[in-house]
Amino acid sequence: RVVGVAVDPDRLDEYAAMDVPVFAPNRLAARQVELALEPRRVASSAFAGGKAEAIEVELARGAAVVGRRLSDLYSQTWIVATVLRGDEVIVAHGDTVLQAGDRVTVVGAAADYAAIVASFTTGISTFPLAFGRKVAVGVDTLAEIPGHFVEAVAMVRNSQAELLIVVHPASDPDGDEQDQENGPLRDAYAAAGEGIDIEFRESAGSARDGLLALVDEESVGVVVVAGPDPARRFSRFHVAKAINMYSHEGRVPLLLARSPGPYDGVFVPARRTVAGESAAGAAIDLARASGLWLSGIAAVAPSFVATRVDTLEAAKAAMGWLREEAAVHGVDVSRRVQEGNPVRVIAGLVSPTSLLVMGAPLHPVRGLTLGISGLVVARVPSSVLLVPGHE
Repeated sequence: RVVGVAVDPDRLDEYAAMDVPVFAPNRLAARQVELALEPRRVASSAFAGGKAEAIEVELARGAAVVGRRLSDLYSQTWIVATVLRGDEVIVAHGDTVLQAGDRVTVVGAAADYAAIVASFTTGISTFPLAFGRKVAVGVDTLAEIPGHFVEAVAMVRNSQAELLIVVHPASDPDGDEQDQENGPLRDAYAAAGEGIDIEFRESAGSARDGLLALVDEESVGVVVVAGPDPARRFSRFHVAKAINMYSHEGRVPLLLARSPGPYDGVFVPARRTVAGESAAGAAIDLARASGLWLSGIAAVAPSFVATRVDTLEAAKAAMGWLREEAAVHGVDVSRRVQEGNPVRVIAGLVSPTSLLVMGAPLHPVRGLTLGISGLVVARVPSSVLLVPGHE
């Protein structure tokens, strides 16, 4: 076999006429750059005289093909040849169901390369469907529209949630007179939430009691409550109370709302933990739906800390993973890697008008031992969405 490298790309046609395969260095370099930039692509190789392409892609958790059978992905121009799942090679057939993390080898026409890559790498927004289909917000009275209701409306509009449930106390045991008074008030809420479906639920006790009952009984994906004021005395204890009620032990994502105005961006710590990855997925979905910028934060403990867990290398790896996951959804990520106490780093970067998305604590917290998530909530002025880990 004879293969040539042409210094002058303009002479490629001369070599082609001699039936000698010749490549131009600039085209080879451009091809490698193109392949390196493809999100989730692992490898690619042309064959059949350049008319066909074999592409290996690692499926992201939010990829549109995850959870679907190959028979449902029928195409006349490409086929799935093999699926590498862990260490097991699966010879694909119609009943094969694709899973996140699978390395899928697709063979198809080179002309359809872009369409093939898009089919297997393009992500779909799913938050908060892994937890529930509804957003629930509690209000102490319908007499006024609180700021956290406005944020609850925005959460429905910018996520895959289907409707908003407003939980409020029932002040009149007889009901008839109060229903007449509540009618115009509910109309005002409906006007404030124009474009989304809103249901009203009365609670025999407080709005908090109604929310807790709702979480146990229905498909609630996000609970929205007014976030404790960081400047308030004993704010740590109020933060601990809110977190323990709703967000720990994987109950439901909790939005501690503090910014009734539109968010100007989304922050998320880059962490390769179950809760960290769930938080990143939610942050990417929300940033994509709302058209906001997404900023990843990685705090690295100083090198003199003997027990530090997060090293600079681990932080860079986590940030790279976040940017790759976001690329699947067409979201750009700006990275912030800083050395120092994680709580201070995050609190120093997050703006009051932004949304911070974090993993929820795995265990109940206390006012004096809040953990990193709790301490951040107690210090930042922004709204915070706590997302439990979800496989």
